[in-house]
Amino acid sequence: MKVLVSGASMAGLTAAYWFSRHGADVTVVELCDGLRRGGAPIDIRGEALGTAARMGILDDARRQTVPPAEPGTVLDAAGLPVATIDLAWFANETDDDLEITRDRLNDLLFAAAEPRADFRFGASIAQLADESAVEVRFTDGRRESFDLVVGADGLHSATRRMTFGPESDFLAHQGYYVALANLDPDEPWRQAMYSVPGLMAAVRDVGDGPLAYILVRSDEIEYDHRDLDRQRRIVIDFLGRGDAWELPRLRGAFADDRTTGFYFDSLAQTRMPRWSRGGVALIGDAAHCASLLSGMGTSLAMTAAEYLAEEVARTPGDIPAACERYERRQRRHVDKAQASVAEHGPMMVPGTDEELQQRNDLLRRLAAQHASASRP
Repeated sequence: MKVLVSGASMAGLTAAYWFSRHGADVTVVELCDGLRRGGAPIDIRGEALGTAARMGILDDARRQTVPPAEPGTVLDAAGLPVATIDLAWFANETDDDLEITRDRLNDLLFAAAEPRADFRFGASIAQLADESAVEVRFTDGRRESFDLVVGADGLHSATRRMTFGPESDFLAHQGYYVALANLDPDEPWRQAMYSVPGLMAAVRDVGDGPLAYILVRSDEIEYDHRDLDRQRRIVIDFLGRGDAWELPRLRGAFADDRTTGFYFDSLAQTRMPRWSRGGVALIGDAAHCASLLSGMGTSLAMTAAEYLAEEVARTPGDIPAACERYERRQRRHVDKAQASVAEHGPMMVPGTDEELQQRNDLLRRLAAQHASASRP
């Protein structure tokens, strides 16, 4: 069986591993010239821990986890401490969940998948035609046929658009935007979480250097997701709500086009009644993005890749039936993760002064409970 995987991040790399392990001839195409670098730390949680263990990467992932930190300080509009927060208090699926940088996990997944698959960086799918086999024309001019095309190309998936229609039919804005950027490791940064109604800005050292992390409540904004200059201006406007703490320096960092790891996007969910059509199947954010606020995007990407490869291996001559079984297995995890955003969003970015006070009161109670539980 010939399988094409579009996208070389968590979903695509995991799929490349599992389809190859089940005996498929796997090709991976990735638009970038190499693995994409940067981004916020991500989590391997729940069922995905089993996926990582079966891939043989779990022990290495545990050795490379983000250094554990004390609960972070929450600051008010004046930059004064008002509470502390530890996401493990309410976000973890199990006590075994782990946090790792995106780059380190991608490197582990690539090391597992690369000997088994043909990787073509700097190329992507230009056209799909699903007939007896999926006919693919690539951006480098090559044409090939595949038994299955796996779309693992993220929230703005070209594979999904070519197979199912425009992304506006499937993406649901959740009322928030996120921005990330690597900060200069040679400068001192005051690590904390600045929190005012509608805005959260945080600085955190994730082991490979300090990272800026911005969450903002906002109606949907019209912009080209390829226009980085426009995105930088949007973030600077969001951060223009004061000059306390590190806000002025963060504005400078986001304005500087030399700053690495810049990322900006809507916190959106991908909602689709089906994730497959003919010889094309979607996994990860292309199929069922739950948004960063769920904390489950990476875990969902990994389980989807394993489930799809396993089901196709069971009935390689009946891909539609295999995809139906994959969707039944994966859907329960997706539904739970997508529903969690309604709770996690207000926790991270309260919308009003009253909601902010209630959230801070909750954080103080949780801190007191955990301090009490930790006493001998």
